[in-house]
Amino acid sequence: MAAPMLLSLSSFGQFTSLSEQVLVIAVAGVLIAVLISLKRRPSFDLDKIPGPWTRAYPVVGNILECLRPDFHRKLLDWSNQYGGIYRIKFLWQDALIVTDPAALAGIMGRGDGAMDKAALVYAPINRMCTPHGDANLLTSAADDTWKAIRKSVAVSFSMQNIRKKFPLVLGRINQLIARLEALGPAAAIDVDQAALRVTLDIIGLAGFNHDYDCVSQDVPAYDHLIRVLPRCFTEVMLRIANPLREVFPGQHKNGPKGAAAFKMFQAEMGVLLRELKQRGSCDLDDQDLATQLCRVLQEHPHIPESRVLSEIGILSVEGFETTGHTTSWTLFNIASEPGVQAKIAEELDSLGLLAKPGCPPPRELQWEDLKRLPYLIAATKEAMRMLPVVSVMGRVAGKDMAVGPYKVPAGTVVGTPLFAIQNSSHNWEKPEEFIPERWLDVPVETYVYDSRDSATTDMAAAASSSKGGNTFMPFSEGPRNAWGRCVPDRPGWAGLTQHHSTGLTR
Repeated sequence: MAAPMLLSLSSFGQFTSLSEQVLVIAVAGVLIAVLISLKRRPSFDLDKIPGPWTRAYPVVGNILECLRPDFHRKLLDWSNQYGGIYRIKFLWQDALIVTDPAALAGIMGRGDGAMDKAALVYAPINRMCTPHGDANLLTSAADDTWKAIRKSVAVSFSMQNIRKKFPLVLGRINQLIARLEALGPAAAIDVDQAALRVTLDIIGLAGFNHDYDCVSQDVPAYDHLIRVLPRCFTEVMLRIANPLREVFPGQHKNGPKGAAAFKMFQAEMGVLLRELKQRGSCDLDDQDLATQLCRVLQEHPHIPESRVLSEIGILSVEGFETTGHTTSWTLFNIASEPGVQAKIAEELDSLGLLAKPGCPPPRELQWEDLKRLPYLIAATKEAMRMLPVVSVMGRVAGKDMAVGPYKVPAGTVVGTPLFAIQNSSHNWEKPEEFIPERWLDVPVETYVYDSRDSATTDMAAAASSSKGGNTFMPFSEGPRNAWGRCVPDRPGWAGLTQHHSTGLTR
């Protein structure tokens, strides 16, 4: 015991300045305090929960196994191995990963078993939106401020308001298609980038009356939002996996680049905030996001501008990747399945929406057509199941509570990995296969679903209630899902329809 102690004292002597010695003592004191608190903290049933925590490394836990681009697949592998509730070590912190449908229904719902967002997990998103990390609708606890803002912007996502924007959506999609057609049949097209460009344009125009003009540009500038956002999202994921990245950006690969991207994004959102404030009095008939956030500033003076800036940030990007990637991944899966393509073509042809050689051009897509395309919508839902854009969400136990059969202490972080939930062999039959037919009997307006009820004859009832369990929830579940889920579906369906109807898949 003496030798290690002497080594420690000798090493300590190498810190010659008083400030360095004070820093070392402070860090050591924090580590000792953490260890003492962990020892005193009740564990309840944590030790009964299976998982890779039993072979976790000291201090870093299981995080090294998750530091990979496809970490979502690692969470799926563990789910298939350990079951619907398993325990990991996130650094020295205990965390549960839950894919069990019944447990998810309680965690994501509104009852006693419901959990709120884990602030620590979402901190990098806040840092992306504002310099001081103000929370927003996605990341905040459901307090009075959250409720006031949600109530205000909810009307922007009403089907009535989205329908009013449909001509705008269709116009920008047609502009993209015309541009792609002009490239000729031999051109190589980055479909994902094209879908992201048209999505960002639509969000800017429909929500904030701001035209990012992505579709018309060949190569946007380095500081254009369409190029800044991917760098921001990468930095967010890296900071979630490694909290030290924010503290020491210069010591991490591309750390300064990610921090600079955050500043560029905040500057762009600042432009939207200034334009919003210049609107003055709000038109009662105007339900755009910008107008509703303007009303928040006017009607709730206690809500600071920095919070509204964070809301602008998250509302600007929440539907960006969701819509863009879902569109491109749906097209990829459809293109990979000739039988699926044939069924969609037949469906479009029956409505006069299919372009055919030697025939007059198809008629223009109408709003009412979107619900008359059940197979295309089924293919979209299946793509969202197989490849959800959001890989994992974090919740935290606000009190000692039960997760499934296990009692866990307050403060336990619970991860709900959408990819694992929607691709686990415990929750779905043949989850690795693209089968649109799974959704043909499920109502179109279904965003939370329990596939275990697929044998029931009342599919509408099974889809309308998530109290029994969740195996499909690409836009989350509970009080936070309604404001986000309307962003991707109609524009995405419109884009997919126009893409196929013009014959670009040929």
